[in-house]
Amino acid sequence: MVATSMDARWAVVARLQNDLVRVNPGSDREQIIERAIDLALSESRTQQNPDHLYRDVLRNAKYTFYRSKQRGQTAWARYNGQFDISFAEEGVDVTDHGATVEEEVEGGNLLRYLRMAANQLGSVGVAFLEHLANGKRPTEAALAVGISRATAYRNIAALRKQVDAWTGEAA
Repeated sequence: MVATSMDARWAVVARLQNDLVRVNPGSDREQIIERAIDLALSESRTQQNPDHLYRDVLRNAKYTFYRSKQRGQTAWARYNGQFDISFAEEGVDVTDHGATVEEEVEGGNLLRYLRMAANQLGSVGVAFLEHLANGKRPTEAALAVGISRATAYRNIAALRKQVDAWTGEAA
């Protein structure tokens, strides 16, 4: 009997869910497996061999996870003002720039303003902000202070509104 692609997908999902139970919550491996489950459930997957499909979705999930992680770190660094990123015909140019005294003062004022806003986020708001400021990803910062990822992203949205208010941009 030949397995249908739907049977193969469900077999792979069950195998991935078993793997998910054995990993540490909040770890990179957990996030990769969650992405692999999403990929396995995709209607466009036509692979009928569950072993091949399992390896395929894990490989694709790892690739997209680490690519996304790298892009997120670059975006956070750019958002923080640590790098100037310019796009040229030759490719992408990333340059580290030294902050002027005025930029450092303005950045310090913004950080103080964000700390006051973080106090309104609850008992772990300031600690969460500090983890973000030290370069941790939102999921890592959430794990460090003991909040859910959903709460972490709600806190980030609230902090972004504060930054927009600080810079005078419309939210």
